[in-house]
Amino acid sequence: MSKIKTLDEILAGMGKSVPADSSPSTQKEKTTKDHIALKNKNQSKNTKKITKKSLTKTANPSENNTINCQISINDDHLSKILATIDSEPLVENNKKTNRLRWLAFYYLSRRELSQKELRQKLLDKGQDPKMVEELLVEFAKKGYQSDERCTYMLIREALRKGRGKQYILQSFYKHGISPQLPLDELIRRADIDTLTDGTVLENPDNHQNQENIDWRKLAIEARTKKYGNFIPKDPKEKARQLRFLQYRGFSMDISLEALTMTLEDLDDM
Repeated sequence: MSKIKTLDEILAGMGKSVPADSSPSTQKEKTTKDHIALKNKNQSKNTKKITKKSLTKTANPSENNTINCQISINDDHLSKILATIDSEPLVENNKKTNRLRWLAFYYLSRRELSQKELRQKLLDKGQDPKMVEELLVEFAKKGYQSDERCTYMLIREALRKGRGKQYILQSFYKHGISPQLPLDELIRRADIDTLTDGTVLENPDNHQNQENIDWRKLAIEARTKKYGNFIPKDPKEKARQLRFLQYRGFSMDISLEALTMTLEDLDDM
């Protein structure tokens, strides 16, 4: 049986050489190698891109660890410092202080108030008692609130409304004011020029006596304005007008004298 020759053997007998890559198997292997090389090349490019991105994000791992460690240490140190500071109450106190001062200035802008009045108004608004006391001391020191000014205001209001001495003294007590000077001296310092219905300081032509108030004339003006310019005859009417004058703060002797006189009687004197 004759042996079947391969293509290489036939070509060798004819004196021709076969190229190394001319066989189908060789060409197939070459194609496979080229494909693998191309694939490896693409993978290498992708790997380089990924590596470059990773390096950009992470940089030096040891440096990151050092930075994280420093941040952690700084955070711990800061936490210890903050732990010694009551930060939340500080914020609340600022808000409370602003609110308290606003209320105080608001009340004082409407009228003169004694320290007792201002304290009560602030406490009624739910303000902290300790902060209120500190503010009252500050305001008195700076002159924002003054019991002295409030005293003179009360005197002027009382006289212009036709009130007597006892009314003024009760007004001082009601507002928590304890004046160190006699009432007559306070009245002199209150700069009273004119009173109700044209009532003026006693004997205006005599400068030396202008410090005194004509309380009798003031009581007669108050009585006649309320009940008419006549002398009461009925005992009940007398008693009623007497109670009115005493309620207005006039003394008993001034009130009794005012019941026996009219405005015309004053003009004749």
